[in-house]
Amino acid sequence: MTVIRMLTCLSILATMPWMSFLYPAKASDDLPRSSRVGPLGTPRFSYEQVSISTLLAYPDRYQMRDVRLTGTITAMQTEIVTNRMICGAAHERTVLTVEDNSGQIEVIDQGACGKNLSALKAPMVKVGEQIDLLVQIMVTKNPESREAVVEPTVRYLDRTRY
Repeated sequence: MTVIRMLTCLSILATMPWMSFLYPAKASDDLPRSSRVGPLGTPRFSYEQVSISTLLAYPDRYQMRDVRLTGTITAMQTEIVTNRMICGAAHERTVLTVEDNSGQIEVIDQGACGKNLSALKAPMVKVGEQIDLLVQIMVTKNPESREAVVEPTVRYLDRTRY
């Protein structure tokens, strides 16, 4: 009975105009909501844009950071991952080869198990398209060669608008 009373009181309070904090927040800028990323809803355009050659030359600077990359898709490969231990279900994993005027890099979209918050998913784009990416950088060291291996994972994907 107490739960019903509490729910009734909350529903009455929520209809009062002075309870504006219960309503969804409105953005103070004109960026569409879809271009906001992360727990704080940071605009994608506010992240540092890095050339591919800079990222590959100094990978430790970008370890565990989100950075923007822009370029052209030169190749893509999608596979179905059936290992349910990864995220509990089979999912698509797409590897995009992205090239800018300084170099090229492979970028991973984990599909339903990944962190891509955009409506556009990697299998929806085509080779030759210009894209704007927000990626999270993970750097590991190859135990045999001690060389840094850079693995960018898609956080946000959009077609470049001219």
